[in-house]
Amino acid sequence: MLMQTRKLSASVFTALPDGTGVLLNLETLLYFSLNRTGATLWQEIERADTTELDQLVHRACEQFEVDQTSAQKEISDFVEQLAYLGLVRIS
Repeated sequence: MLMQTRKLSASVFTALPDGTGVLLNLETLLYFSLNRTGATLWQEIERADTTELDQLVHRACEQFEVDQTSAQKEISDFVEQLAYLGLVRIS
């Protein structure tokens, strides 16, 4: 899939010991709890300047027991929600 995600600079992520995490939008001061999957995907987004959706799907399938079709739909929805909340830009 050609959808690419770019993290916006106005966010801070804190990983928690259980694999989950908390994401704070510094502009709106809203924070979001991320489950283990969401935290893993966010860390993947943070690692690169631009991340393709296929990279996120591959990472999720590799780390969690999920099939590619389900992962694509769920991750696409997750990334779109991050964009809606002003945490990433989709191109």
